Formats: sequence, C-alpha cells, structure tokens
Amino acid sequence: MDYLDECNEKMNKSLEALKESLGTLRAGRVSAGLLDKVTANVYGSVSPIKYSANVSVLSPTDLSVKPYDPGTLKDILAGINKADLGCTVTQNGNAIILKFPAPSDDRRKDLEKQAKKYAEEAKVAIRNIRRDINTKVKKDDALSEDMKKGYDADVQKATDKHVEEVEKLLADKVKDIETI
Repeated sequence: MDYLDECNEKMNKSLEALKESLGTLRAGRVSAGLLDKVTANVYGSVSPIKYSANVSVLSPTDLSVKPYDPGTLKDILAGINKADLGCTVTQNGNAIILKFPAPSDDRRKDLEKQAKKYAEEAKVAIRNIRRDINTKVKKDDALSEDMKKGYDADVQKATDKHVEEVEKLLADKVKDIETI
C-alpha cells in the first residue's frame, strides 16, 4: 500500500471515531446515538441495546425504545436505568420512553468541554499518524531523497486537511450544543 493511502485511511478512521464520540454527547436535541454505548443483559449475554431494540426519536427531547422481542423489555429497561442517562424513563405498553430535560447552562459548558476534549484527542491521533508515516518514509531505502520530501509534504497536506475537518466537526457540535 502506498504511504499516502495508508495515511489517509488511518486519519479517516480517526475522524470516524471522533464523529462517533461526538454523537454520544447530547446537545439541544436527542438522537438515537445517545444509546449506542448503553448495554443490557438480554438472553444471558450483555450487548448494546441497539441490537435488541429499535431506538427512534419521538421529539427533540424524547426517545422511544421498542424491543424486537417484548419478553426482553424488563432487561432493556434495567440496562437503561443502570446507564444513568439523566432522563425520566417510563414504560408505555411494549415501548420505553426516555424524556430528556433541556440541558442547563452548566451542563452545556460541560458538554462543550467534553466535545473539545474529543476533538483534541482526534488531533493528537492524526498527528501521531503523521509522525508514524514520516518515520516509515525516512526508513524506506528504496525512495530517493526527493521522493521522501514529496511524501513529507503530501502527508503534511493530508494532516492539515484532516485537522481542519476536526475543527469543522467541533464547531458544528458546539453550535448544536448551544442551540436551545
């Protein structure tokens, strides 16, 4: 594999991880991604709720969790309660309704700090990938000095592009958090 392809592939994975992390932060409105890391003991094994129930958004502050098998409702309810999501959990027939309160100003600031932390971790990961690729290029004796310098410049361009994408994702998330 070409060094530049490897670099872009790894940096894109870092961006995907950032998107996933930012998706777990609840901003002004809820999303089904809030329950991605919530697990339940269903059929004797612990698995994410999204594998045993349909999670849908009812309104900007409400989520609905409808188990595929109604017999697992109590297990899923126990998993949600154990996760301590800071919401009101009610059972409505064969569905579980989660009502999230609007975040306070302090909570919004905490969410922004968390989003910035995730973004900084992504930037560090991208810079580490740059360093690793540059090290590989320097050690490759089959490349001429001009080719090595060319790779260094191309890897730096890829790094700049991905860091810019991290900044854009962070700005979008902060805007989303600040929106009431």
